[in-house]
Amino acid sequence: MILLSVKGKILNALPYLSKSKQKVATYILKNPETVTKQSVAQLAAAAKSSPATVIRLLKDLEIASFTLLKINLAAEQNTVGDKDEKIYADIAATEDFDSIKQKLLANAQRSLLETTDQIDQKAISKLTQAIGQASQIILFGVGASALVAENIAQKWSRLGYVTIVETDLNSLLPKLINTAADSLIWLVSNSGETPEILVAAQHARSCKLAIASLTRFGKNSLTNYADIIIQTAQPPESSRRIAATSSLLAQFMAVDLIFYYFVSQHFDCSVKALQDSKRILQDYQLTFK
Repeated sequence: MILLSVKGKILNALPYLSKSKQKVATYILKNPETVTKQSVAQLAAAAKSSPATVIRLLKDLEIASFTLLKINLAAEQNTVGDKDEKIYADIAATEDFDSIKQKLLANAQRSLLETTDQIDQKAISKLTQAIGQASQIILFGVGASALVAENIAQKWSRLGYVTIVETDLNSLLPKLINTAADSLIWLVSNSGETPEILVAAQHARSCKLAIASLTRFGKNSLTNYADIIIQTAQPPESSRRIAATSSLLAQFMAVDLIFYYFVSQHFDCSVKALQDSKRILQDYQLTFK
């Protein structure tokens, strides 16, 4: 898990780093084995940067020391070897079926491992507390993110919570202006830059509602509005992706982690609600037998 997270943190943070830090980060990605044998000064010189920039990069990546960086990079080399990065690419024309299977499996494993490794437990604790205190949960997502919003609503509705899912601003905005002050709005956007999501966040902020966000790791516009920030690994998808496969898997994993943690923190009442929900569905299904 750790060997993926080091590389994953660099990839996730890369678009948001300063140019000087990007040079160091890019060098590490391209030369992981070499870096394991270098000092801070040697890495800085090789990346045409400064030792201070290397240290600042480690701080941004939440890696405690240069020694720890080298240990984890070495572990990655010893465990996965020289794995072809093309395995994380999208499909090609007339590609072999087994190749597609391996790519999808590799993408899924990488997204899930990095998400579980990087997800912030303090943020999850804060979110579960906010959900428990909210009179209702309003979910909003557009496109593939709407599937995640529906998944969240389905889970917490089984626990007896009032959940509302919207995929259209025309329906959402009137609800925001008229909803109870103790409502929670949970906005889902992998990029954190979806225009409709940002409009919703702006209006939710003006209505003084608590805002939770679910995005990929890194700085984005949505995090500027959110009170509670949940982030997943940046998915290994190409710019010409044909589906939001890896990002959806990462988001579903994050939602599952949050849900299971919530149930564990509200165990007795949650178990009863889940049992009651299951029983009423079973009774309903018996009417067709």
